[in-house]
Amino acid sequence: MTAQTVRGVVRDCTHPIAKHKHGTATAYKRDRCRCTPCTRAQNVEDRRRRLDAHLGVPRRIDAGPVREHILALKAAGVGYHRTAQLAGVSSSTVQKLVRRDPNRRDGLPQQNITPDVAAKILAVEASLETASTGAALDATGTLRRLHALHARGWSRRALADELGVANYALSYIEERGTVTGSMARAIQRLYDRLWDQAPPSATQQERAAVTSTLRWAERNRWQPPAAWDDETIDDPTARPHGKIRARLTATQRLDELLFLVRAGTPLEEALTRTGYSEWSNARTSAVRHGHPAASLLQDQLEVAA
Repeated sequence: MTAQTVRGVVRDCTHPIAKHKHGTATAYKRDRCRCTPCTRAQNVEDRRRRLDAHLGVPRRIDAGPVREHILALKAAGVGYHRTAQLAGVSSSTVQKLVRRDPNRRDGLPQQNITPDVAAKILAVEASLETASTGAALDATGTLRRLHALHARGWSRRALADELGVANYALSYIEERGTVTGSMARAIQRLYDRLWDQAPPSATQQERAAVTSTLRWAERNRWQPPAAWDDETIDDPTARPHGKIRARLTATQRLDELLFLVRAGTPLEEALTRTGYSEWSNARTSAVRHGHPAASLLQDQLEVAA
């Protein structure tokens, strides 16, 4: 094509398609564009094709395994658009592999694919981080995180406030057993931030909420964060560690005791929950390890007296 001048600007291409993208072999072949960038791209494509033929490198491979992978991702909550985004390919590329290839007269999906595109798509894995925003995911891991925070004294209302959502939003997760990808990620981030933090207990109302939440968690036998490994907490087949106290060092037990007391748990209940039969045993251990629980225990005992 010859160049033309439009509003004082010299254009190399006069192709009539408004959304035509220059500089690709596809535009050269399908749109029959002969501008300099498209012609150059086609020449590069031709040279690569000849080189691949000389080296015996396949230009196209069976798209079946890639299609199965895309469908498996879809079932796991990673939609077609999200898969394309993570793979760095266009949405139409993924759509043609699982639905219908508009270039085929038989209405079937695309049957072959280039090795590089196949590798990009096959590299996408299903996980909490890759799930689509609105995907309905199994809420096992999310509920375990919420329950673990409840076992730390964080009430449902306090967690909802931290997330910036209504209280009933967390109730729905419990009732339905599913959670959206965006909410699951938000709760994961919240858990990572709060798992070792005490809930608010400055006011009488906050202390009452902590106490009732701890008792609620105790009745339901919800396990604290120490019972779960980050690598398996989302696995429905995983089980919490049976002997949590046995896994904790003396300092960790004192940390737990200190946390419970500061959260408003009565001293006797806090001692029982951390595996101490008597106050004197906890204080002896705290003094031996130079732990701040020693002075706090003494203060608590004097207040109780």
